[in-house]
Amino acid sequence: MYEVPKTDLVGAFTFLPIEDVYYGAGAIDSLADILAQHGIERALLITGNTLATKTNLVDRVVDASAGRIAAVFHETTQHVHRGSVVEAIEIARKNKVDGIISFGGGTPNDTGKAVLLGLAEDVEVTDDFDRFRVRFEYPATVEIPPVTGDALPMIAISTTLSGGEFTHFAGVTDSDRQVKDLYIDKKLAARAVYLDPELTLETPDWLWLSTGMRSVDHCIEALSSINAHPFTDALASRSLNMLNRYLRECKADPGDLASRTQAHIAAWMSVCGLANVNLGLSHGIGHQLGARNDVPHGVTSCVMMAPTMEFNAKHVGTRQSWIAEIMGCDVRNLDPSAASAAGRDAVRALVTDLDLPHRLRDVGVSEDDFPALAKDALEDLIVATNPRPVDSVEDVIEVLASAW
Repeated sequence: MYEVPKTDLVGAFTFLPIEDVYYGAGAIDSLADILAQHGIERALLITGNTLATKTNLVDRVVDASAGRIAAVFHETTQHVHRGSVVEAIEIARKNKVDGIISFGGGTPNDTGKAVLLGLAEDVEVTDDFDRFRVRFEYPATVEIPPVTGDALPMIAISTTLSGGEFTHFAGVTDSDRQVKDLYIDKKLAARAVYLDPELTLETPDWLWLSTGMRSVDHCIEALSSINAHPFTDALASRSLNMLNRYLRECKADPGDLASRTQAHIAAWMSVCGLANVNLGLSHGIGHQLGARNDVPHGVTSCVMMAPTMEFNAKHVGTRQSWIAEIMGCDVRNLDPSAASAAGRDAVRALVTDLDLPHRLRDVGVSEDDFPALAKDALEDLIVATNPRPVDSVEDVIEVLASAW
């Protein structure tokens, strides 16, 4: 049994202002009461085009609100381009909304957070977002502009496993630069989150499972973090164990609501407390694969996790062997190197078992994209905290090449 080495801990732990999480089949039926609890009479519901036009789920959410939704915006765009956010902000102002409901996966959720920022800071045009984006100059110069205005309350309703509903940051793409920028502030966190498996049954299997791999990525990078913490270690290790089981069960029986709820809760656990530990290169590259090559976030984790683990292997001690144990591998008779390799193999096996892509070449990325991707990744502050120092564009290209 793996034992975490003893370290001398001094510091502070940050919690986000998420007040309640409602989970399980039928949880959404309490929506009207929760909206009233937060003083929301005229909400803007932000969702995706597919949910709005090809399912009846938006109607179910509207009905559950008991008349507390004033307008619906469903023209969100994957990777949250600034122009779509400005459109949503205009609709929010026109309808004099007093709260936001995000309904869907990472795209509606990040759009909702960006609308909170835009309304609080009087954003009018896309260039206004430049004032608030996180600016990072490698290796350690970072500026995080605060949200100074009052933010409306947001309720997040999740239909995927990416876990973005439990964070206080949003990724928004600048189409001109082809870069996804980060916006970070506690005011962007949801007040309440819904994890109702009945609302996820229309989610395509590939999306449900690949966003589950995004949560696996949260666990892997949290457990390997340069400032890993006992609180997040406990949550990430249990989450990884659950995802390793319940993603496979969801694959075998997509209608199993109990497995979907367990996976949903595991995704929540994968990001709970994550504001307190630094992640690394898999997430940093993933952000830019989305902005430049339109690769879905969950899929970026499928292709980048194992290569990043390989890159970091000699810089994370025995934590990859712990990952192997968590994922059910027997490493008792293996030397440390082989035990760590078993952890990487376990991640690859999960991707394969879920029938998800594992190579960049299979998701529309060309080797010609590598220099620009690497340059943009180095401007993402998350890359500066990778366990193995990333010193150059060439380092990033090395990882991209191994993933290709």
